[in-house]
Amino acid sequence: MTKNIFLFLLIWPALIFAQAQVRGQIYDQESGQALPGANVQVLGTLCGAVSDSKGQFVIKDVPEGSHSLRISMVGYRARQLDRVVLKSGEETALTIRLKPTPIIMDPVVISAGKTKQTLDQAPVSLSVVSSLEIRQRNATNIQEALETAPGVHFVGNQINIRGSTGYTFGAGNKVLLLLDGVPVYASDTGEFNWDMLPPLDIEQIEVLKGAGSTLWGASALGGVVNVLTKDADPKGRLLFSVSAGQYDKPYFSDWEWTDPQRLHYTREDISYSKRIGRVGGRISLGRFMTTGYTELGDAQKYNVTGKFDVQFGNGAKWTIYNAYSYIDRGFFVQWKGPNDPYEVDARNLNNHASTNQLNTYTKLVIPFSPRFAMNLRASFIRTLMGNQFGESSNFNPAYGEGAEIQADYIPHENHTVTAGVQFQHDAGSTKFFGDHKGYFLGPYVQNEWKARNNLRLTTGFRYDRYQLVGGLKEDLFSPRIGINWQPWPTTSLRASAGSGFRAATIIERFLELAIMNFKIVANPALKAESSWAYDIGVRQYINENWNVDVSLFDNEYWELIEAHMDLIRGQVQFRNIPRARIQGIEATTNFSHPLQWKNWPVVPSLQLTATAMNHKELTWQEPLTYRPKLIGTLKAGVRVARIQVQLDYRYASKVEAVKIYPINERVPMKFWDVRVSYDWRKFSFKLGVQNLRQYNYAPMESNLMPMRTFTAGVQGEF
Repeated sequence: MTKNIFLFLLIWPALIFAQAQVRGQIYDQESGQALPGANVQVLGTLCGAVSDSKGQFVIKDVPEGSHSLRISMVGYRARQLDRVVLKSGEETALTIRLKPTPIIMDPVVISAGKTKQTLDQAPVSLSVVSSLEIRQRNATNIQEALETAPGVHFVGNQINIRGSTGYTFGAGNKVLLLLDGVPVYASDTGEFNWDMLPPLDIEQIEVLKGAGSTLWGASALGGVVNVLTKDADPKGRLLFSVSAGQYDKPYFSDWEWTDPQRLHYTREDISYSKRIGRVGGRISLGRFMTTGYTELGDAQKYNVTGKFDVQFGNGAKWTIYNAYSYIDRGFFVQWKGPNDPYEVDARNLNNHASTNQLNTYTKLVIPFSPRFAMNLRASFIRTLMGNQFGESSNFNPAYGEGAEIQADYIPHENHTVTAGVQFQHDAGSTKFFGDHKGYFLGPYVQNEWKARNNLRLTTGFRYDRYQLVGGLKEDLFSPRIGINWQPWPTTSLRASAGSGFRAATIIERFLELAIMNFKIVANPALKAESSWAYDIGVRQYINENWNVDVSLFDNEYWELIEAHMDLIRGQVQFRNIPRARIQGIEATTNFSHPLQWKNWPVVPSLQLTATAMNHKELTWQEPLTYRPKLIGTLKAGVRVARIQVQLDYRYASKVEAVKIYPINERVPMKFWDVRVSYDWRKFSFKLGVQNLRQYNYAPMESNLMPMRTFTAGVQGEF
């Protein structure tokens, strides 16, 4: 009986749909070369394909009728073919040419609805960092790749999306980090490992701004960062990247604490991928070593990643991903004094931290028909912290196990339903916070209704039960509604209201530790923090090479978890702030226009972003800590033939409130970076200077960011 049901599910599409087939080949419009790895999607269905080593693709079992096809690829302008008529039992052949572009104007994203859609059709505010941008920045980790993304600001290694996190001493990020849609935070501390994979592996990074718990669950309080990794290359490709940096002398000669010539870093990455028939694989190795620019700034980091997939004849796809990283680094807590900002107290010179992390997931996608598919996922993350703060920390491995079942269903061409249930179990133990376990179970559903060709209404709801084993129970509800209206082909209006939540991490609730001159005190009664995010935005194309995006946002928070400092008693404790609010406006413009100068192709590009925020806790009407009120970036570049010059500027206004030294003078952040690259055959040679003007800036007390740094690198492929 069971076997008969399974056979019926496999042949069901052929029984109830009239099927057609699309075959095509994709070329570069300028060079005429075939393009492998381009994505082709039949809109209004779950059908799609990726072009092979010859730029060819085949999409089978497409319902007959008139369809629209969207073709996209990193580094090229997306193209949509409308009114492609497909007839049952027949094959339609297409020839498609894509135009290169230095700026991706309308990328395909997943984070808005857990299904593929264009950025212009999303009801929420999103930003995308492409693999092309990451290569141009010569980033050494995910954090560096995100530094100039609109609305993103880092305080230390903690990410803020529109001011959501502030700084909580490494614990309790209010942003959810995903790897291919799978949560990857440390189960006990909630920390992110920005070095978990080589930048060569990244296809694109999506940044969802505002609460995202309706689809993504716990920790998506202030936003979501989804790192999407590359699939196997159809042709077989070996990629490598080598980069190095040399730190300059400090701004003041009195600050010199060692020979500046010995202060440097190196990063080496290599990645190979190939698809053979239905099986594809990618293996990557990476190493980062630095002396640091401060005492205890030294680090050694290694990572190994592997991604393998099998594509079955019925369109099903099975993917396995594994990543291992090892980090051994000094632990710089605060400087020795304002006259010795790069040194630490001699009593703390043994402070080192080592961490090794194993992250794995497996996914199975089963398309039962062009309009119905199931996605199954299981994941596991193991994090082990070693010696820390100069004493044996007796950390045991922290474990996080997750599972998810998701169904995508198109009951009608104007409706797309996404529904599923997610389970997550986290456990951690150490002498500093004991042995604790917690889990949540969350069913969710979302429907996107295409009321007209240019009008989409999205509604969704999620319920989560959070259980701290032997302790707190919490019921959390996360509804969302969104609308996207395109009154004209060049205008996209959006509005959304959605909620988010984050249960306190094990370390926030239970950590008891004396460090430096402070004692961290446990607070087992911490409540889960929740939020509502309201967003209204417009995306306007001035022409095909220039667009402008403006958003108004209001993020409301309840029981916001922040570190409370009692300077008199020398104590730190995580506590709930009953009410807080962050309101603001964000604007972004992207421009690129190919020109011709003396028979040389000239391609200038420009991106300007600004996010202005008014933030405060509402009990005492005071600003939230470690959050600037204005952040902005400028990215300007010009390519002349094989030479490209880029200039980046990052700005953050002076932080109004901090925790430890509130009376100390603070300054805004003003960083200029410049890079020059030269492309020769399949190699790219890069030179750059970071913090060009040798600007001294401390994002949190007693921690200066790096001085001027000279960089060099080479990237290539075989």
